[in-house]
Amino acid sequence: MTPIYPEERKKLDVIGHLEELRKRILICLAALVIAGAFSFWKGGFLMSLVRRPVNGLVDELIFISPTEAFVAYIKVALLTGFIVSFPLVLYNFWGFIAPALDRRKRYRMLIWLGFALALFLAGILFSYFVAIPAALNFLLNFSEGIAVAKITLGKYISFFGALVLVGGITFEIPIIIGVLADIGLLRASVLRRKRHYAILAILVFAAVITPTQDILNMLIFALPMIILYEIGIVIATLIEKYSR
Repeated sequence: MTPIYPEERKKLDVIGHLEELRKRILICLAALVIAGAFSFWKGGFLMSLVRRPVNGLVDELIFISPTEAFVAYIKVALLTGFIVSFPLVLYNFWGFIAPALDRRKRYRMLIWLGFALALFLAGILFSYFVAIPAALNFLLNFSEGIAVAKITLGKYISFFGALVLVGGITFEIPIIIGVLADIGLLRASVLRRKRHYAILAILVFAAVITPTQDILNMLIFALPMIILYEIGIVIATLIEKYSR
């Protein structure tokens, strides 16, 4: 039998990890395709949900190219498919890193991923019920008496999808802070000391992603992120206190 040298064993381990990663990525992509296909089948119902924030603000959405409505349906289907398959993405992420963790860390990581899913969904709901209506109200009422709002379906879907994803991602701030604190890469004292820099960065980020230039709509995005940052500090403090 040919002996396996340490270098060969490391190479086999890397190949094995890459193969495992490839399989899990394929599983996630397959889930996204299946969820997206089902969402496309239910496109009429989903489109009515997507239209709800703009109902009453414009009489109707229009399209100006033959493919625009079809592409809009695909965008809504992919957005819905991503949201529906997101729990499976988190599960496969946990399944990939779990073998490298001991039993205690594996359990804690599973809890973190559960909170990540809950906050992702909370961010989507925040965008849908608060951020998007507020932005639309400002934008569409701004030109009242000057011009009549005629929004294309494609532009509205892009606007809607971007804000939904931004809401889901920004609500992960406490989880990112908590995980970094849990593995020892971040301390609560540093977060407190750098709070003013963090708030400035949040305000700049909110100004970039806000579809309007007014302070009110910027604060609609910035205030939740600042609160989530403060929650992250509390989480980091608790982790340091109980991990001693």
